[in-house]
Amino acid sequence: MGSSKLVLLRAVYIAAFLALITAYVSEAASPIRQLTNTTASNLRPAWSPDGKRIAFQSNRNGPYHIYLMDSDGANVVQVTSSDADDRHPAWSPDGKFLAVDSGDAAKREIWTIEVSSKRRSQVTKLGAIASFPSWSPDGKRIGFYLYQAASMDVWTVTPEGSNQTRLTRDLATESNNQCTFACHTVAWSPDGSRIAVADGDQARVLLLSAMNGAASAPITPADERSHFPIYLPDGSLVYVSEHVTIDQSWTDLWMVDPNAANTVEGRTAVAGQIQAQGPFELSTDARQLLFASPRSGNFEIYSVTLDAAGKAALATKPERISPDLSSIASKPEEDGFKLPSTAEPYILALGLLAFAVVGVESIVRARRRSRPKTKL
Repeated sequence: MGSSKLVLLRAVYIAAFLALITAYVSEAASPIRQLTNTTASNLRPAWSPDGKRIAFQSNRNGPYHIYLMDSDGANVVQVTSSDADDRHPAWSPDGKFLAVDSGDAAKREIWTIEVSSKRRSQVTKLGAIASFPSWSPDGKRIGFYLYQAASMDVWTVTPEGSNQTRLTRDLATESNNQCTFACHTVAWSPDGSRIAVADGDQARVLLLSAMNGAASAPITPADERSHFPIYLPDGSLVYVSEHVTIDQSWTDLWMVDPNAANTVEGRTAVAGQIQAQGPFELSTDARQLLFASPRSGNFEIYSVTLDAAGKAALATKPERISPDLSSIASKPEEDGFKLPSTAEPYILALGLLAFAVVGVESIVRARRRSRPKTKL
């Protein structure tokens, strides 16, 4: 190999180096930040009260367990283990406890977990399917859904397991062909007096009295499919409107004052044409959005700042997305290629490329030195 070929080899190396750096910078520059990167399903992220940590569920080690990570995805810690199937983590207002539902397909109960010690305490013993716990703002009650006898309703209970109260009667029933599988946590108003839920058809948002379950008229439009309500600290309510056609699906996020005279005309858009389905988690200032999506081939957790760039990124259809989220929760990635979202694979590739170039050049130089010199 002559010197001209060595120059060509070095040029190829430099071109590959620049391509890898460009690819990494381009991927890292996306306003949507991927926080988990596994071959498992990572779901149901929940902000800690101070916004510094995120609780989520993952089946990376068998059944679903609860994990914690920093808001940037670093320092992942497993909170629950063993054979228990733990899902839907919810932070207590003081950040010291998590409420989860645990069990199997036939029976699930509400538990609390002390974050510092990982100590578990059973809250309910209802012998049915209790799911999606949510703490009241004062930390004195936990709201949840209970499925039993072909009906799903909203209940509340104290963290110690006392004062179990049924707030609704047949919110969703199988006899009405309604979905009796809970899809989101109940949302407590900041003063704890009301609870926002979706109706039995998962089509309109209702406000319930937290004391007796008395329901208001729906606060969302009749011609939209609206659900996943979230209360913000100022008392405003954010909800999702879902749109599904034969060839596409998207969601819109709306904010409304639930006390307004006209909650339909008085609502304002938070983000539109979102190429992901809820539920979403909002930071207390409504500037950060947290969600799980299968856009990388399996469910991962993402966050995005709700500025102009973040909203535009949310409205851009990813390469891989399915409107039927349940069908691909554990589906392996098939055809297609996705750039890694972290720096490590790029550094490894560059190192291997540099090693190969140095090795080839060393072999060439060794062969040159070993050649007998031609006598003149």
